[in-house]
Amino acid sequence: MSDAHHEELMDLLRTLLKIQSLSAVRDLPTKKDKILFLAEAGLSPKEISLIIGSSSGSVSQTIYEAKKKSAKES
Repeated sequence: MSDAHHEELMDLLRTLLKIQSLSAVRDLPTKKDKILFLAEAGLSPKEISLIIGSSSGSVSQTIYEAKKKSAKES
């Protein structure tokens, strides 16, 4: 497989991931809920930020605060 073909395939997979992710979080009420759902699914803050249209820093902060709150409640 050529490098160009491999890159085209990777672009297609990224597009499919974005479509599936948007579909999965479409009905969640808040951006925070969407971020935490996608993080739990194993996506990185950078990937999540591309899907929901937020900065990766904002996504990372949301995940950090949720983990901090969860640890405090335990």
